[in-house]
Amino acid sequence: MMKSLDDLIKSRRSIRKYKDRVPDEDLIRQMVLCASFAPSPSNVRPVRFIQIS
Repeated sequence: MMKSLDDLIKSRRSIRKYKDRVPDEDLIRQMVLCASFAPSPSNVRPVRFIQIS
């Protein structure tokens, strides 16, 4: 069952301790794709994504 956007935003937490695991390549691509839909001033999209493995 998918969480609603409200639930996701309200349950967001900062992470300060990281696990020593490499995330799945497909998960990284999906996160970058979702992040690319974030709004930007005047829809300029002044963002670049760089993946370092």
